[in-house]
Amino acid sequence: MKVSAYATTDIGRRRMNNEDGFVIRDLTLGTTLEPGNVAERPVGPRGILFAVCDGMGGQNAGEVASSLALEALETEMQKISTMCPRSELFGKAVEAVNTTVWTEASLHPNLSGMGTTLTAALICQARVLIAHVGDSRAYFARGGRLEQITRDQSIAGQLVASGAMTEEQARATPFRHVLLQAIGTKETVEIALDGIDLVPGDMLLLCSDGLSGKVGIADLAARLSGDDLQASVDALVALANERGGEDNITVVVARTS
Repeated sequence: MKVSAYATTDIGRRRMNNEDGFVIRDLTLGTTLEPGNVAERPVGPRGILFAVCDGMGGQNAGEVASSLALEALETEMQKISTMCPRSELFGKAVEAVNTTVWTEASLHPNLSGMGTTLTAALICQARVLIAHVGDSRAYFARGGRLEQITRDQSIAGQLVASGAMTEEQARATPFRHVLLQAIGTKETVEIALDGIDLVPGDMLLLCSDGLSGKVGIADLAARLSGDDLQASVDALVALANERGGEDNITVVVARTS
C-alpha cells in the first residue's frame, strides 16, 4: 500500500499564537516529514504515523504541551520493536505521552495545568489504527462517504452522543470547549482506540476543533471530493476562517493507493 498526504496548520483570525501542532512520521525510515505535500510513498513495515494536537494552558503552555506531546509520541512509537503494533501497544504509547506531559507540568510551575488533545493514526499493512484523547477528530472516507471515527471527549460531545443535542447545536454551545479528558492534565488517561481495514482510495482526515467547530460533515465531504489534496485542505482552512476563524486550524489528510 502507498499513501499520499497533505497537512497544514493556520493561526486563524483571532488568536495571537498557534497552540496546534501536527506530525507525519515514516516509522520505517525514522524520518519526520516536512509540512505540506507528502508525495505518494510506500507504507513500510513499521508504518506511517499521523497526529494532531490542540494545546491548552496559560502563558503559552498550550504550545509547549502540544509540541511536547508530538515529540514524545514520535519517540514512543520508534521504541516499539513490533512491526505494525496492535491497538494495545499504540494505546500504551499514548499513555506514555500523557505521563511525559503530566510530569513536565508538575515540575514547572509556569506550565501547571497545561494539556493538549491528541488524535493519532498509524497506517500499516493495509490497516489504520486510531488513538484519541480530547476533541480533535479523525474522519474516514470511502467511496465519497465521510464518517466521523472519533467521539469528542467533551461535555458537548457527550450531549451529542446521548441525543440531547445535535452536532450543529454542539458547534454553537459554550460547552464545546469543555473537555472531559486531555493529555497531561491528569496522571492517568483513558485512550479511545479504533481500527479500520483499508483499501486503495480510502481517505483519512485528522483535524483540530478549529476546523470541526466551524465546518460540518457535509461541507467537509464536499471539499475532500477532489483529487488535489492540497487544494482540499486549503479550501477547508479558508472556509473555517471565513466562518470566523476564532481558533487555530490544523488539518491532515491522507489517501491510500
